[in-house]
Amino acid sequence: MEKTSGTLTLVGTPIGNARDMTERALDALMNADVIACEDTRRSLPFLLGRGVKKPLVSYHKHNEKSGAEYILQLLEEGKNVALITDAGMPGISDPGAVVVRLARSAGMTVTCAPGPTALTTAAALAGVEGAFTFLGFLPEKSKDKTALISAFKNVPSALVMYVSPHDLQKQLDFLFSLLGARRVTLARELTKMFEEVEEGVLGEISVPEPRGEYVVIVYAGEGEETPDPEDMLKRLLDCGEDRKSAIKQVAARCRLPRDEVYKMALKLREEGQ
Repeated sequence: MEKTSGTLTLVGTPIGNARDMTERALDALMNADVIACEDTRRSLPFLLGRGVKKPLVSYHKHNEKSGAEYILQLLEEGKNVALITDAGMPGISDPGAVVVRLARSAGMTVTCAPGPTALTTAAALAGVEGAFTFLGFLPEKSKDKTALISAFKNVPSALVMYVSPHDLQKQLDFLFSLLGARRVTLARELTKMFEEVEEGVLGEISVPEPRGEYVVIVYAGEGEETPDPEDMLKRLLDCGEDRKSAIKQVAARCRLPRDEVYKMALKLREEGQ
């Protein structure tokens, strides 16, 4: 009899409240031959606490390709593999997409036992209407980040992104410099005891002691005013944008000659910028 390959199941796990684990997700873990985890040390107590005792393999962003190849090998051997991350849905700003594409291209069966995600939970709590655009975590390099936000600047929908606490204020300042004073919602500790959803306006909202990962929702612009060019220039430079790129953006946004903005940049440098 020809040997049948195993099934890869993406299993959503709670983003905070442990009671959000679905029966089907738990069944998928119980029926798996192997469980691939983003962090085996973190997942082990979670699994044991639910009576799940299965062999674990590591699959995270630093070994996505080699880890995916090993998981494919397990599937070819007929083993059923469940994939989980530290929290939420695999593949949604977490490892998972690489192994899914590889398994599908090899003709393997891929299914999903869905669970909560911070993305949809925050959008629901914020009352986002209609379409929204998910950007995940913003790129680390200022140039790449500027290109991404600029590409979606005129999209008539909310922009949703994940932001680490140590980057929060810097990212809010950066978004204000490019998008202006748009409405914004900050959500953190979702489904947990200290769940918090705060609303405000870019350029005004600030979080003195950010804690926990944030979901930031920036709403579409509504007749935004042209920003103060010197303030915009200073914010861009403070966010790490190189001087040439910052000058170009301010000139375009504020409809000013580049040489005029260049003089502002020189003035800021003389003042210690």
